[in-house]
Amino acid sequence: MVYGATQAFFSDTETSTGNTFTAGEIDLKIDHTLASYNGNDCSKNCVEDTSINLISNGSFENPEVTHSAKWEIFPSGTPGLVWTVEWSGTQTSYNSRTRPTPALVEYHEGVLGSAQEGDQYAELDSDWFGPSDSLNGEPALTKIYQNINTTVGAKYKLHYYFSPRPNTGAGENILSVEIDDVQVQAIGPLAGGGLIVWSEYIQEFTATNASTKIEFIGGGTDNSLGIFLDDISVHPYNCSYQIPGGTCALWPLKDLGNGDFIWNFNDVKPGDYGRDVISYHVFDNNAYMCTLLTKEDLENVIVDPEAAAGDTTDPLGELSGFIEVFVWKDDGNGNWDAAETQIANSTLGSLNFFPIAEPPNPVIASTDNFIGIAWCFGDLIPSQGNPFACNGVGNFNTAQSDILNETVRFYVEQARNNPNFSCANVTLR
Repeated sequence: MVYGATQAFFSDTETSTGNTFTAGEIDLKIDHTLASYNGNDCSKNCVEDTSINLISNGSFENPEVTHSAKWEIFPSGTPGLVWTVEWSGTQTSYNSRTRPTPALVEYHEGVLGSAQEGDQYAELDSDWFGPSDSLNGEPALTKIYQNINTTVGAKYKLHYYFSPRPNTGAGENILSVEIDDVQVQAIGPLAGGGLIVWSEYIQEFTATNASTKIEFIGGGTDNSLGIFLDDISVHPYNCSYQIPGGTCALWPLKDLGNGDFIWNFNDVKPGDYGRDVISYHVFDNNAYMCTLLTKEDLENVIVDPEAAAGDTTDPLGELSGFIEVFVWKDDGNGNWDAAETQIANSTLGSLNFFPIAEPPNPVIASTDNFIGIAWCFGDLIPSQGNPFACNGVGNFNTAQSDILNETVRFYVEQARNNPNFSCANVTLR
């Protein structure tokens, strides 16, 4: 008979985990920080749109007070109430009774005076069990809030009306207003007179999120006697960029899309001039950068002065040959100062590209960088440390009614392992 056996030898295994290759990224973002035309700067004009109210049930007309006492309490979550209601005090028992859950907001319908809007208003030192219950003086301070849809970076205006409760001391009437949990206004202490006296309060704010919390917090003595609130609204602003004689657009750091134009002027004349500042930011990796320009010269229609100047058969317009541009590395102030490097000085007709950063000096990742651009319909005369001059004297009649469409592309390419990069070799489809 033959017997088989296995033998164990000494051994050891070491394992390396987490071995990963992740391709690097390059992300270019551009903002347009300054634009001017004939000495006038592009400016943002905002008008409040009072036809839109982002607050629901801001005058507290729902639900309806039906009690004969002309006041009533409603729990958070009541259909039509819309507002989220929470107790703002910490005391949960009083006279051997327990504070109810959920929190309740108190509505009045003319019990102590008229509403500012409609026929109902809210009190933010509420009640635990309503007008049919004998309990008085319980700690019932409340806070109410709504989350409204907003656009990040957009501007809004909050309106609301406040009144101290009539015939109460100043310590009874304190209101805190918060936007996204940050206090923006504090009202009171304010004593109440013999009547309800409504006062309007206004607060502008810029949204930082797609949803913004608007909150009103009752303060002061926590005893079921407190401030009145009514007619709350939030209106958006309609904003547009304006510049005399043209159309302009400024934008924050972003990926470019439709409407992000640098120039848009439809009635330029010899001697017209402008200035722009572009900020560029490369994220994640150092990169070389170019600006590529593609033009479309359109004859549009040959008017008599053009024909008289000899423009009779050329199918293309001549305007690009008369628009001179000067480009420099700027510090963000829009002036060509000492030690700031010239990048380009040419007409748009002959300028197809200009390098912003080529070997051996790439754009450093996550740094702020600026280029200044000056243009002139005529002879542009750069002057370091001083405003540029624009000489519009000359025979430019061949360009009358012509249209110049210019596409500006900002291009970046990795700098690492790329010592032979040149903007002259870049071709974009």
